[in-house]
Amino acid sequence: MARKDTNTRQKEIIEATLELLAENGTQNLTTARIADRVGISEAALYRHFDGKFDIIGSTIEFVGTRMRREVSTTPETESAMEELKGVFLRHLEYIEEHPGNARLLFSDDIHFDDEKLRDLLSEVIEGRKEYIQKIIEKGQDQGGVRTDVDPEGAALMFIGLIQSKVLLWSLSGRNDSLKKQSKTLWRVFSRSIEA
Repeated sequence: MARKDTNTRQKEIIEATLELLAENGTQNLTTARIADRVGISEAALYRHFDGKFDIIGSTIEFVGTRMRREVSTTPETESAMEELKGVFLRHLEYIEEHPGNARLLFSDDIHFDDEKLRDLLSEVIEGRKEYIQKIIEKGQDQGGVRTDVDPEGAALMFIGLIQSKVLLWSLSGRNDSLKKQSKTLWRVFSRSIEA
């Protein structure tokens, strides 16, 4: 059997990491478990990554890139409010379809224990905030968003609403559907900024 190239193997390792995070969180994540999930030896895993935190860092970058691609695409003809709604609904849908991402976002290991991982995660979230803030500013220019709304504050509220809902969803064992609740949450947010 031919050996897989580095990019392919790294993607498999990242996907396995996300699966394991969804199942058990970061506390139970080990390089041995990741290697076992991929079907390689732990020594082979170290040919592609320097260790657990290197894998988690690459996973954060992967999630940020994939989320940007899957959540941010909207038709150019939409109003800013429709664009925001689409991004909001797709965020929740994306997280429901990729539950390992939620475990990654709310991990104590990342928030408190490792500065490099914290900085990577901060970059991903800051990028989301700036993207949403620009849509809100566009909405103010179009007249769909109130001009007395602070765009940065509204963008933070947008992210906070998603994060708090995802946290509750995760704590409940992911029993409810985020998709089913997303329209109600959107109404709460949109009423707070709509002109």
